[in-house]
Amino acid sequence: MKKKIINLWNQFKDLLFPRSCFCCNSRIENGIICNLCESNLVRIQNICPKCGADNQEYDCRFCKKNDFTFDKARSVFHFGKNLQILIHNLKYDEMKKVAKFLGKYASDYLQNHKPFSKIDIIAPVPLHKVRKRERGFNQAELLTREISERMDWEHIPKLILRNRFTQTQTKLGRKDRHSNVSGAFTLNSKYDVKNKNILIVDDVFTTGATVNSISKTLKDNEARNVFVLTIARA
Repeated sequence: MKKKIINLWNQFKDLLFPRSCFCCNSRIENGIICNLCESNLVRIQNICPKCGADNQEYDCRFCKKNDFTFDKARSVFHFGKNLQILIHNLKYDEMKKVAKFLGKYASDYLQNHKPFSKIDIIAPVPLHKVRKRERGFNQAELLTREISERMDWEHIPKLILRNRFTQTQTKLGRKDRHSNVSGAFTLNSKYDVKNKNILIVDDVFTTGATVNSISKTLKDNEARNVFVLTIARA
């Protein structure tokens, strides 16, 4: 009976507020984006084995510029216009529908890539408590919750803590991004990561400074492998 009422309510809402694509605003029957916009989400094809950059050369210039501590990083899509819209909705409007949509793509990606076949713990890139209080949620945690349910992995949202407030990375250059987050993270003393395979998840990989700083913290605490997955690569 309860399910019937919920279904009727959802049908009524669709009549009052017809669904539209998040990216182009065209009418859609279900989901959050139209088939055309979804088909325009560009996957990364030629990747660096280490950092996951779109790279057709044998030597990755991106890796040469950075001393990465993580074992492997991967991103599902390029950071194109449509994905930028979706991530903005996820990041600033707590759109759980977007988290479910992107979480499915992330889970499908993980299931098809061997480096991620033996994960012990999945955890989000943390927000500082001040920023989380302002925003009300952590968008990376919305993703890890969705992925962990699909993959049946142990989810520890507070595995990594920010021990100091840092300015936003958005307007900083590569060197400043790395110095901005250097030493900004600590392992939650409640957890032991020794010999564990950890997957860190975030929305966008730009320079890799944040996930690299987190990876160093985990490696310093004897994690066996630290993998990184982001939805997009900028």
